[in-house]
Amino acid sequence: MKHCKRLEIVIEQPMARRLSGLLDELEVPGYTIIHQASGRGDRGTRQADDISGALTNCLFVIACPDEALAGRIVEHIRPLLTRSGGICMMSDAMWVRH
Repeated sequence: MKHCKRLEIVIEQPMARRLSGLLDELEVPGYTIIHQASGRGDRGTRQADDISGALTNCLFVIACPDEALAGRIVEHIRPLLTRSGGICMMSDAMWVRH
């Protein structure tokens, strides 16, 4: 196993493409996107069954092997989250290498 930083980013579904592009620009080696995430936060309840997808969230999960890269990701997505809402959580994790 290897130490890593786990980033979880919840953002509005319409912003997913923009966030993916930003992660690609930062040369993030990989991430997982879980579409149609629902829940409740400071901007109210989000349902996963919105027909247009405009009121739906998605979840990005990133296992980041480099702490410096994790910090750059957070700093680059902060303006996006400030404008459109969403959250980013970073925690220590163990990457089970195969």
